[in-house]
Amino acid sequence: MPFDIEFNFRKNEDALWLVVFALLIIAALVGMSQIGQNATPMDTGAPRLLNWSDWRLLQAQRAYTMELSILRTDAMQLAQALEQKPNPVTTQFLIEKIAQHTKEGDPSLESARLALENAALNVRDWSTGTLDRDTAILSVQDALTLLQQ
Repeated sequence: MPFDIEFNFRKNEDALWLVVFALLIIAALVGMSQIGQNATPMDTGAPRLLNWSDWRLLQAQRAYTMELSILRTDAMQLAQALEQKPNPVTTQFLIEKIAQHTKEGDPSLESARLALENAALNVRDWSTGTLDRDTAILSVQDALTLLQQ
């Protein structure tokens, strides 16, 4: 004798939607608590409310670390360009991208941006044959040194 098992969700459809809605709300609350736990400042082990100045500081720190990461990546690409054969065309595309990244940014990274711009110009000159490789290497090393601090 075969068993026929039939589920009829039509009777309890409202209850089913209520359970699904409750699970979605619980998942959203858990997700927000995880975000809040990472962003909440701690004073001597006790959490405190994030005020406007704390929020601005957090935004500034994120902008600083993002810009620093981009500048470091650009400097590493310049170093990689120096390890390859000189190619003025690909180097020019790299220099234009670096020029966009160094156009403006955090004032505390101004000296690093200037050093990176100088290194980019020296790598461009090396790729066209108007500057020796050692000078370009030194300028890239100077930029990397400023970006490591």
